[in-house]
Amino acid sequence: MVGRTNIETGKVTRETALAAFSYRLKTAVAPLVPCAAAMERLHRGARHRILSKGDHILRAGTVADEVFFVHQGLLRYYFNDPNDGGQERTGQFFDEGIVVTDAESFLARVPAKQNFEALETSSIIVLPRTVLNAGYDADHAIDRFGRLMLEEALVGSQRRASRLLTLQPEDRYRLFVETRPEIARRVPQYLIASYLGLTPESLSRIRRRIAGQVG
Repeated sequence: MVGRTNIETGKVTRETALAAFSYRLKTAVAPLVPCAAAMERLHRGARHRILSKGDHILRAGTVADEVFFVHQGLLRYYFNDPNDGGQERTGQFFDEGIVVTDAESFLARVPAKQNFEALETSSIIVLPRTVLNAGYDADHAIDRFGRLMLEEALVGSQRRASRLLTLQPEDRYRLFVETRPEIARRVPQYLIASYLGLTPESLSRIRRRIAGQVG
């Protein structure tokens, strides 16, 4: 894909990543318009990172003191399920334009229960808590953006839990492919199975059954 090629060839810069973040913020809070001076301070306090596949930006047991904007690339969060012998479970995937953190850890300043990992070479903007809080205090639009992003993270987790409880396995997979087709193409099947609460073998059977219906 073009985005990943740009990262690998060094064409992604801090400036392009910050421009994408600013666009995301302004689009989210419209018709509010953030103060230019407050945005400039937010930019100065932000950091740009290039992640390699397998890099972690947050690990379970540490307190989330940063929020991450995915400029290009793909991340996931996963956790170890205490009800299944510590089995690793994928909780969510995050692609371009998504703001990422462990919301409970960030808000309550308690140890995170989730691990956040890059699934491919990725470009992210890192926003420390102190920088965000200064932005919230300085500008209503930035404060609104922060609230929207944390609400989005919490609602997303609740929506996934509801689907796992109410939808049949094949329906879960069909919905995932229909609503997130790009992610379905980029993520290994065993991680999709983990995300959907299935074994890789069960997902393979579902895929074969669907392929047979199409054929």
